[in-house]
Amino acid sequence: MADYPILLEHPEPILQRCDPNTILFIGGMWGAVKGGQTVLAHDGYRFIWCANGLMVVYSLNGKFYGQNSAGFVGEVRTAAATEAGRRAEFMAKVAEVEMKLMMGILAGTGPAGFVLVVGTEIAEFVVENRENFGKWNNQLSAVLKAREYLKKYAPTTYDKLFNAVLSQVYKDAKAKIPDAITPQAVAFGVGVVLGSVGKKLIKGKFSVLALGAVILEQLVVRFVLNVAPEALKITAEEYQKMAQEIIAKARSAGITISEADARKIIEEARTHPREIKQAYDMLHDAFEELKTTVPR
Repeated sequence: MADYPILLEHPEPILQRCDPNTILFIGGMWGAVKGGQTVLAHDGYRFIWCANGLMVVYSLNGKFYGQNSAGFVGEVRTAAATEAGRRAEFMAKVAEVEMKLMMGILAGTGPAGFVLVVGTEIAEFVVENRENFGKWNNQLSAVLKAREYLKKYAPTTYDKLFNAVLSQVYKDAKAKIPDAITPQAVAFGVGVVLGSVGKKLIKGKFSVLALGAVILEQLVVRFVLNVAPEALKITAEEYQKMAQEIIAKARSAGITISEADARKIIEEARTHPREIKQAYDMLHDAFEELKTTVPR
């Protein structure tokens, strides 16, 4: 890296190796800075992706730059101190998980589309949408955990329902999203989807995640809450009715489930009612529409 900023035409490989937790000591009123912070330099407010004693990677006006640490520190320290003091939010911080979300947006859009999705200063974008990010993170995490739990007890529900739901949400972005269920991996996944569809469509895209929870709720009501011995028995007519309800709910979310698979989903719930309830409980708090229906 040079003393002056170098435009990074393809920043993704460098960002993948970035550690937002390393720090660069600037001193004075700046102290130490790291990924997720915004600092003022002569060319504007730079959003830091990672910073250490050797180099800094930052973005400005939708473009990405690399610069050696000495050059970066010099430019920040010579920026107008009065302006930096007047705007106290110049050190607005973005959390580590939110950094992963921003990296996910970049992976879903590429550098050219990144600024179109964000549409404003990065720190401001995250602060303004923090509540939504948190909700989407919780929902995606809950679906991934419930899906993994059901893999053993309800393979058809796992495959034909939960995998189908995730495929509908991920679409062509699936290859870029890790399977790990960690806060960072989930945030990255949310970011990839957001980058792929844009902020105007993201709410509708994530509403599909509720389908698994809604169908499990139906099964819980039928096989768990009704504790009479005959509750686990089901006639051919009841199978048909429940299967058609599951098929209709899936179709409303753009997902196709065959009648044979719907019947298998019902049979899995009848055979493993406690496990279905456990999976439902994993989803319950993440989806607002479920909070006043089935008791915990």
